[in-house]
Amino acid sequence: MRKSFTALTLAVAMFTRQAMADQATLDALVAAGVELSPELAAEVLAAEGEAIAGAVASVVASVAGDVAAVQAVVSAAVQASPQLAAAITSAAVKAAPAQASAITSAAVAAAPAQAAAITSAAVAAAPAEAQAEVTAAAVEAAPEAAETITAASESTEAGSESTQTTSTATTTTTTTTTTGSVPASSSGGGSAS
Repeated sequence: MRKSFTALTLAVAMFTRQAMADQATLDALVAAGVELSPELAAEVLAAEGEAIAGAVASVVASVAGDVAAVQAVVSAAVQASPQLAAAITSAAVKAAPAQASAITSAAVAAAPAQAAAITSAAVAAAPAEAQAEVTAAAVEAAPEAAETITAASESTEAGSESTQTTSTATTTTTTTTTTGSVPASSSGGGSAS
């Protein structure tokens, strides 16, 4: 009897956990006045762990034309899952790159202690032309963290530029090798004849 009760309790706990995987984020979005389709509500509710960022990105994409709605979504999600603030920000910026500054501002305002990580994630996800605006939005949202925000942004931008330089160098090397191979083959073919 005792084993059956324990097994039943465990089964109910597991079912409840699955059924309410991210009730906190869903409740926060609803409380913020975000209108969700039944499909989006189900996606958010089913999300667990890192998948929450993807679900939030889907919601952001659905309201991308409305800056206030995007900010409400990001703010509510970051407040409900502050440990995922950087992941939520990155996913949201990728879902609505034109709103990168608004997303960053909302995320930093919701979790100012994570301003540097949020900014770094946003800068990495944002289009190159929006990176300075993203940093400025973060500094405006958390001026007390301006120094760490700027350092995180510069570090991320430097890493991004290094990756672009490496890609360019690889392309150049490949092109040079290919160009260098053609005359060598032509010379070698001419000598053998």
